[in-house]
Formats: sequence, C-alpha cells, structure tokens
Amino acid sequence: MAAVTKLEILTPEEEIYTGEVEELDVITVKGSEGYLPGHVWCRKLLKEDGKVTFREPGSPEHRELKTRGGFVEVRDAFTVYAESAEWIKGNPAEDEED
Repeated sequence: MAAVTKLEILTPEEEIYTGEVEELDVITVKGSEGYLPGHVWCRKLLKEDGKVTFREPGSPEHRELKTRGGFVEVRDAFTVYAESAEWIKGNPAEDEED
C-alpha cells in the first residue's frame, strides 16, 4: 500500500476538501510541482489561475480543482490555502448523490 498523508483545501469562505491522499500536484508561480507523503517541508505560492490535482488511496482517478491565488504548505500534512476554488473533476458531493 502506498504512503498517504492528510490534505486540506481551504478558502476564506469554506473547507473545500479534507481527506487522505497519495499524491498532490499544484501549479505554482514557477510551474507545476508534485508532492508525495514525506516530502521535504516547504511553502509555495500558487499561480493566480492555477489547478490542484490529487489522488486518494486506492483510487485510479484524480480529483481536480481550479484555484485562484493562495499557497500550498507541505509538512506532515498538505494544506492548500486558496482565494477561491471550484471543482473541475471528482467533486465528493457528487459522489454522495450517486
């Protein structure tokens, strides 16, 4: 089984997502970056019109959000703080409706 870590995606208005993930990809002001559990601690500015993609344990599918500004903090857990975020693919609320 692959290593996992907690991911939180937050905006000033709401908590968009919280859960465990195997990987996280973001678009920073310097380009695309990917993180796996155990990555060296860092904090990076997100691109003004960026995207966040992640994969949950055991899932072949990625979930994607369009983001505006903010930053990602990588520590023992991953936290994305964005000015705004909107689901592109894999909205958990839609999973609950099925």
